[in-house]
Amino acid sequence: MAQSILIEDEDSFLNFPISENDEDFGGFVVLDSAAVLNANSPLSNLLPTRDGLLVYKIQAGDTLSKIAANFGISLNTILLANPDLRANLIRPGQEIVVLPISGVLHQVQEDETPESIASLYGVDVSQILKYNRNLSAATFVIPGAKVKKTTVAISTSQLPDLRGYFILPTTGWNWGRLHPTNAVDIANACGTPIYAAAEGLIISAPSYGWNDGYGHYVDIEHPNGVLTRYAHTSQNAVSAGDYVSQGDLIAYIGNTGNTHGPTGCHLHFEIRGARNPFVK
Repeated sequence: MAQSILIEDEDSFLNFPISENDEDFGGFVVLDSAAVLNANSPLSNLLPTRDGLLVYKIQAGDTLSKIAANFGISLNTILLANPDLRANLIRPGQEIVVLPISGVLHQVQEDETPESIASLYGVDVSQILKYNRNLSAATFVIPGAKVKKTTVAISTSQLPDLRGYFILPTTGWNWGRLHPTNAVDIANACGTPIYAAAEGLIISAPSYGWNDGYGHYVDIEHPNGVLTRYAHTSQNAVSAGDYVSQGDLIAYIGNTGNTHGPTGCHLHFEIRGARNPFVK
């Protein structure tokens, strides 16, 4: 007879059935795509464990970006939770840890507290308490975190050269001057279409606010773990959670945020995790 357990989401308690055939691996549940992924609701048969984690068994045809999209988390979350994982070398039957929310998995050290861990990642301690009910657990989910605050950025000369992986995301005049954020500016009239430089998962697409000078922008996480940002947009054509192919329309050039010049209309194209191939 099937059992059921309760998992709390932000708004309510949801019942999820547990099959008698489900395998238990040290507190994690192993799932395959037939149990988890559903065209109507990817979470329809989600089986949480006491730590709020899952072990997902990769199926033929899976990509990490598509798995991330189905679970509603970022690609980077999967990569950080599975440090030995290589995005382009996954195989059917391989098992990966999946977090319940975008963030990182932190191994709790002796004498660490929720407050000290929150400070380490620059997040609100209330979020750590919300997603980690068992404060004696060996690992904590850190929602919203990407890397520790102490992480030192490497210079662009140390980044991998992925020339040929990205296409120029719009038309216009590429100034080709490298920004400190590993970006170039491409000037054209406001309203000019912007396209995805490579396939990937839309992880952020705010269409309001100053956003540290970026204005409106779109962030894409690519299957190789690299992130691209398309900033100062006038209008975004995608939303967080969308999966796009290379060359898909994602936004339009604008002058939102910190822009200069007679019109200010241009695209700030930034790459995080690889060299920018459009530097002249």
